[in-house]
Amino acid sequence: MERLKSRPKSFGEVLDTTFSISKKHFAPLFLILLILLGPLYILNYLFMALSGVSIFGRQTDGGFTEGIMDNLDTAAATQEIVGSNMGPGGEILYMLLSSVLALIVYPMAQASIIVATSKVLKGEEWGKKQAVKGAFSRFWPLVGSSALLGFILGGGFFIGFLILGISGGMSFATAGAGPGLFMSIILAVLLLAALAFLATKWSMFFASVVFQKVAPGLSKSWQLTKGRFWSTLGLFVVFFIIIMLLTSIIEGLSVFLLGGSILGRIVTDVSTVITTLFLMVGYTVMYFDLKTRNEADDLEEMIASYKES
Repeated sequence: MERLKSRPKSFGEVLDTTFSISKKHFAPLFLILLILLGPLYILNYLFMALSGVSIFGRQTDGGFTEGIMDNLDTAAATQEIVGSNMGPGGEILYMLLSSVLALIVYPMAQASIIVATSKVLKGEEWGKKQAVKGAFSRFWPLVGSSALLGFILGGGFFIGFLILGISGGMSFATAGAGPGLFMSIILAVLLLAALAFLATKWSMFFASVVFQKVAPGLSKSWQLTKGRFWSTLGLFVVFFIIIMLLTSIIEGLSVFLLGGSILGRIVTDVSTVITTLFLMVGYTVMYFDLKTRNEADDLEEMIASYKES
């Protein structure tokens, strides 16, 4: 297997490597995600069927744009369908089962792609079973670290907007509508900027937990992104733009042709699998590029190669 060179990559090279790996290894990576995420999707389809949703029929009541917006969040859309057709009991049962299952399958699916991509980058042979096994070997640290980061960022978002609401209300009361609105906008921008900064600096925690046997990996991520904040943020923005465009096209066609049917949801879930694959491959390439830059992995490999020769 051709070994991809372990050297710092430019912005364009990270994207090119991501596209190359995603294309060459699409089938096995797609199958890994499908196997791991399949139980959650099947649960969604089961509850949709029990709620009386048609398999093929077009059920979108609103227009084309409204249908797209209603289907962008698969879990929320399914929950709404279940709640309206099966009542509060069915909705609570669905939320409980889907939340527990998602907590298990999503981190493991993402970690499996990370492990497989790392093997490709290192030029090592790999198999689907090996990738999944590598992910599950870090199950508890990954689940715990993901939950912790979600709690920190979610709590920060909630507290920030609570403060924003209180300070905005005081500004409106003391300075008037115009200055109060201006101050609210400034505070909202600062809050979003702070959350974006922390999310970027901590973005490599997941891969750090997978490979470096640390948990929660926040400090390791902070070190890896040192001096590379803007390039890391820029790559994430580009990845999400590509993913949003692809998702909008696929889901738009799905809603237009199949509406809110189960078959339409299947098409939407397939697009989610594809975009998850692309994002996690790109994430892994970014991680190893940062690791090479900050921990001199390329120099270590050259020394090891020299000793072997």
